[in-house]
Amino acid sequence: QEPLNTDDDISEEDPNDLFDTDNVVVCQYDKINRNKNKWKFHLKDGIMNLRGKDYVFQKANGEAEW
Repeated sequence: QEPLNTDDDISEEDPNDLFDTDNVVVCQYDKINRNKNKWKFHLKDGIMNLRGKDYVFQKANGEAEW
């Protein structure tokens, strides 16, 4: 019998396809609010790659409809 966690992290998906997008944001969040389909978020300590250019931020706020 194989020990637990042996080969369980192998995915069928190609890791390169996982983030096949033009824009990426990696950060921590302070607060997330949702009201129906409107989301408000307060982000911190992040880095973004938008249209091929990197941006670093300490705090960011945003709204989105989902």
